[in-house]
Amino acid sequence: MIQGKKEKIQEDGEFFLKAKYLDIQTGHPWVVLIHEEDGKVYGVRAGDELSVKWNHRKTEVGVDMTRNLIKPGEIGLFRDIVERYKIKAGDVLELTLAPAASSLECIQKKLVGKRLSYPEAKSIIYDIVHYHLDDIQIAFFVASAFGKEVFSEQEIYYLTKAMAETGEMMHWQGIVADKHSIGGLPGNRTTPIIVSIVSSLGILMPKTSSRAITSEAGTADVMEVLTPVEFNSDKIREIVDKTKACIVWGGALRLAPADDRILKVSYELGIEPYSKMIVSIMSKKVAIGATHLVIDMPIGEGAKIENYREAIKIKKIFEFLGKKFNIKVRVMIENVGKPVGRGIGPILEMRDILRILQQKENRPLDLEKRAIKLAGNLLEIIGKARRGQGEKLAYQQLISGEAFKQFQNIVKAQGGKEGLDSENLILGATTYQITSDKKGIIEKIDLKQLIRIVRLLGSPITKEAGVYLDKTVGEKVEVGETLMTLYTDNEQRLHLALAELQKTELYHFQ
Repeated sequence: MIQGKKEKIQEDGEFFLKAKYLDIQTGHPWVVLIHEEDGKVYGVRAGDELSVKWNHRKTEVGVDMTRNLIKPGEIGLFRDIVERYKIKAGDVLELTLAPAASSLECIQKKLVGKRLSYPEAKSIIYDIVHYHLDDIQIAFFVASAFGKEVFSEQEIYYLTKAMAETGEMMHWQGIVADKHSIGGLPGNRTTPIIVSIVSSLGILMPKTSSRAITSEAGTADVMEVLTPVEFNSDKIREIVDKTKACIVWGGALRLAPADDRILKVSYELGIEPYSKMIVSIMSKKVAIGATHLVIDMPIGEGAKIENYREAIKIKKIFEFLGKKFNIKVRVMIENVGKPVGRGIGPILEMRDILRILQQKENRPLDLEKRAIKLAGNLLEIIGKARRGQGEKLAYQQLISGEAFKQFQNIVKAQGGKEGLDSENLILGATTYQITSDKKGIIEKIDLKQLIRIVRLLGSPITKEAGVYLDKTVGEKVEVGETLMTLYTDNEQRLHLALAELQKTELYHFQ
């Protein structure tokens, strides 16, 4: 039987196996299963990498071995790889042992402090996109940013260019506006408001946003409360043709695809060098076709960037890349250091957004102010408003109702709900009010701990989970007053959050 199988091996080392679907999700869309008997025949061992070809496509995969999950002659494909590459059960795949990735030499070069050329930077990014590098090898590349000789501005440019060019790139006619927040502040959900204001003036703003990784929610998670957010590029063009804008999840596209893998490794390592953050942001702006960009860079205790000196360094690199890619960039540095808005969690944040767009009496004015400021600056660099007049124009679009009308158009074009109203959103049925045992003025709220509490309550997966800040920084509190209200969908999650609150002092008083 073994002798017969050897006849399947060609002179150049390829062999053929039939695809079998395994309904298991691993989180690693490059791992396959091979039967141990086939491994002996073809000289394949667990941990090896294989080149796989099918239907004029090619990728590389890592190998796990099994004795009984599949039969000899089959290759087991987990749900991850099937969903990524649309391989069908029964397809015959051509396989060969993969050589070591050529970019490993480039990573080694960077680890010892040498500079990368553009071809070297692109080879690393190409190998990440095509799974020629595994997570451990990517981790060494990420770690090289912390070496004695960190990435130069020119290397950051090379990596940004390579990241954009190895994925899908979109092209539009005329001005294309964009905005990005560095993050770190709970709430601060300005994007839907800014997109609505700017695009209501006829300016193109195809906005791709992220889902939460370490935060309580990403803009895509919040928008998903009202509308689908996952579309291919053709559908995005159709939406933008109708409305001048969209607010979608960037992960559904292949914009700068290497970033997803690098981001995952960075998260698992618990590190994010600023060079990686800048490349991640700018490569997606290049790929989406942005011509004008405002960067929201909040600083302060608990934010991603805590001091002004570091913020200035990062600002200069953003401006350098803007010139390289012909994108007009304005970086807004502001010391905030507190939550923005009242709702923390998808539905609660959407309620804040709608209250501002609808100009309700109970709208969070701090969130409104930040959105107007950022939108105003974007309108100024576009040339839609003179310097110093952008905020006035942005505010006019808000109070006139034009921004809310445009937001409804965007939601409808994306297949979402109609008849939007902030007070119709349904929150988690399991609630708990945290009251104050102190009297005074709130000086600080622990931002990282607040995010942890919201995630324990179930956000962002559970849209109705989160925290409403009845009292926030700078407000006076009496003994017995409600500081915040917790929302979730079950008692167990509530108990987890309450147990965590017992361990820490979330609110700090003057």
